[in-house]
Amino acid sequence: MLGGCSKKEGIDKTAYRTAYYSAAARRFALDARMFRCRAAVHVENKDDIAFWGAVLKHFRPGDKFHFLAGSRNEFGRETYGVTQCLKYFDYLNPNFFICIDSDYRYLLRERMINVEHYVLQTYTYSFENHHCFAEGLDDVCSRATHMKNTVFDFRRFLKMFSNILYDLFVWHLYFQNADPSLFSQAEFDSYLCLSNSKKRPLITEHGEPVLEEWKIRIEKKVEALGRKYSNADLDIVKERYRELGLTPDNVYLFVRGHNLYDLVLLLCKEVCKLLLRKARKRQNAHSEMMKEVYRGRYSVDYELRQNIKYGAYLPICKIEEDVINLLGKN
Repeated sequence: MLGGCSKKEGIDKTAYRTAYYSAAARRFALDARMFRCRAAVHVENKDDIAFWGAVLKHFRPGDKFHFLAGSRNEFGRETYGVTQCLKYFDYLNPNFFICIDSDYRYLLRERMINVEHYVLQTYTYSFENHHCFAEGLDDVCSRATHMKNTVFDFRRFLKMFSNILYDLFVWHLYFQNADPSLFSQAEFDSYLCLSNSKKRPLITEHGEPVLEEWKIRIEKKVEALGRKYSNADLDIVKERYRELGLTPDNVYLFVRGHNLYDLVLLLCKEVCKLLLRKARKRQNAHSEMMKEVYRGRYSVDYELRQNIKYGAYLPICKIEEDVINLLGKN
């Protein structure tokens, strides 16, 4: 008797959940139509709206979208994050779709997370990685200080950063498939921290001294993994991910976005500080100019969040393809 009741309760809960999310999806689509929007778009939280709003506006400038940063779950609680977005998976359509961070879903080829199922994804780990694309970082510092960056090579730094990290990241992805507990994300992410101090700022000599120290730490872990798991064929693993666009030069686009963003923001702030110090020493830097420059130093975070280089690298091009497939060419 008890077993029968439990089974019936399970069926009732599943039916209720199905009805709840189906009705919510229809309501969101109707709300979008009422607001004269092309579609309702559920994202993970408020921070994601700025990125996806900018991307959709760029590729579909004539369309408006009704963004949802969260929604109530089946128990009535306001809920955020990718798990809540994916609860609507079976009820998505051209009038109500979701935009999510890929995390490792793209690299691990998670089934059905694609535009054919009305899911737009970042292809990078998260939207923050897009803001950190190296070719736009000179402009970030320039907009913040009104001066040209002549003191630090962002492209060189992030290329070196990626090449140093590449083998360790491949090991991490290998274990994501084999057994994540053997090299967890938390452990891998702990290797993403680089030192910075007043005596030796991170940008000294384009970051090479700090990167060299960091490289020793990374190589120790790679060697230890190689000894312990000598039967692992990483060449096959590397080829599999190369097909998806992962190379030694662009690893930074696929690691955890929060960690990367914090690192790149720190780099940009150090570059801006150095540019300001140099400007202050120049004889032709008059007081009004310096006041304007110093006001701009607080805008580094804002300027970094505007850094999206459309058409310049694979993940942003893949987003463009998805938008066209879902919404048509503008």
